[in-house]
Amino acid sequence: MSSSSHAISVHLDHTLLVSGCPVEGAVELNFRDLQENGIQEVHLKLRGIIRTENVSNSPTGIKTIELARDDASIWCLGGAYPMPGSDTLRIPFRLQLPSDVPPSFHYDRHSRKGAIRYAITAVGTRSGALHLNRRARVSLAVVPKDAMGVGIREKFALMAATGTDTEWRTERREEKMRRGLWGDYATAQVELQVPKTSVFPLYVPIPFVIKIRTSSPPLTRAKADAHPPGEPVFPQVPTTYSAIQLKLHRKVFIKATSLRDKVPSDVVVSFKPHGDPDSVLIENVPPLRWVSLGDSNGEKNKNTGGDSDANAMGTWVQEAAFRSTFHLDCPPTFTSDLMKCDYELVLKVPFLGVGNDVSLVMPITVTSGIDAPMNRDQPDSVSGPLDLPPAYWDAGDHEWEEDLKA
Repeated sequence: MSSSSHAISVHLDHTLLVSGCPVEGAVELNFRDLQENGIQEVHLKLRGIIRTENVSNSPTGIKTIELARDDASIWCLGGAYPMPGSDTLRIPFRLQLPSDVPPSFHYDRHSRKGAIRYAITAVGTRSGALHLNRRARVSLAVVPKDAMGVGIREKFALMAATGTDTEWRTERREEKMRRGLWGDYATAQVELQVPKTSVFPLYVPIPFVIKIRTSSPPLTRAKADAHPPGEPVFPQVPTTYSAIQLKLHRKVFIKATSLRDKVPSDVVVSFKPHGDPDSVLIENVPPLRWVSLGDSNGEKNKNTGGDSDANAMGTWVQEAAFRSTFHLDCPPTFTSDLMKCDYELVLKVPFLGVGNDVSLVMPITVTSGIDAPMNRDQPDSVSGPLDLPPAYWDAGDHEWEEDLKA
């Protein structure tokens, strides 16, 4: 990752940085442009700030806290010079991030703004009050150091490579429903399983299982036998994963005045395994079966010669299971004086009829799973190693100009 003016360029050794670790890279100076611009000295500034804003108030509430500050002078007039035949000089640098700082973050919705932003600025100073200094700034992607999460991340990576199973954490929701206003109730049960772990790290396949089971309103064996083959039975289970919605929601609290505001939750990502070439989707949707109400194990069914009494009561049972993985690349869960961000998995399974969809929520804690700076591929030059909006990476964002150049 790099940023440049004509005379000064900043290049980072790593695209993803970790709190408490150094920020390393190099500044490239073009001496032809340095001379044309009359630059006397070049120094580096590492800055980190948290800034919140509530524009729904009058006057607008704004709060800022400095998180990181480190400076270094790397060149002055009369100092190092390029090799003969070259106009450029590359000077390495090493600045330090504080420990226990929150991750890079950006939020701008519902009249509330909040950002945790880090940047390195190379400043070329020019003499004279009318001569503006030259600046080259690069925004930094920072996550908290997470020694405990490293082991969990390695465990998930091994599971993905070997196909080994895990102990599951389960969230379950059961609802009664009718197709119309009258009639007996059917039952739908939805279950979400994820690995039983305290935290979920970034950039690794995380397995999940979705199980759905429905039971129709009670009916006799005779009515079940008379049901036309292939005709849907209410409530019908989704037969493909594309009919299901599994999303990651975030809950953000922002303090820009004396009070802390909870802003409406928003969707961070919808997990669609078909769009991820690294994930494998397993769908299991067996044929529906009729189960006698007296059969607690659910083993007897229409096709295996269960209860032969035509008046015996039972239900149509339908089941579906979907298994795949998802990846996280969002800023980890954090709490600070001015902002807080939590996450939850939200599963929604649609069923025919008004108000019959079944949803469940599973809170999760997202951590980095990283304990040292690293590089992340960047196929899109607008985005970065964390899922942050383009506004975060905009080095020329004037809203942050005064905060970052101090």
